Amino acid sequence: MIQIFVPGVAQPQGSKNAYNQGGRCVLVEANKNLPVWRTFVADKLEEANAGCEPMSGPVSLTAIFFMPKPKTVTRLLPHVKPDLDKLIRAIGDAATKSGVINDDSQICEIVAHKVYEADGLPRGVLITLHKFLGESLHES
Repeated sequence: MIQIFVPGVAQPQGSKNAYNQGGRCVLVEANKNLPVWRTFVADKLEEANAGCEPMSGPVSLTAIFFMPKPKTVTRLLPHVKPDLDKLIRAIGDAATKSGVINDDSQICEIVAHKVYEADGLPRGVLITLHKFLGESLHES
């Protein structure tokens, strides 16, 4: 099992911009902050997994995103952009890049929350990766 806290403002992955380059369509991540964030998360995961083999088989991912809360906001939860599924996508790719897992297709369970940061606590994401403990619905 690996559990780490990555400080910072979590960045979503998923939206793309399309460009015509020499008669070919090229897709580029729309979020310019994504590469730095994903590399930072991957580095923290790799550091936590130093000297260990990648997890094999099905994996469970839990992520709690502590988002910045604007001073004028009174709502309890950040039910605004960025989308939770896009935040998760960046974590899955970072876990693959870090070598903690071989591929994010191994993730069979995701538990995710998006909340506002608390007073005095940093914004960022708490990530837990461990062997999936659930059972298949179709055991042979």
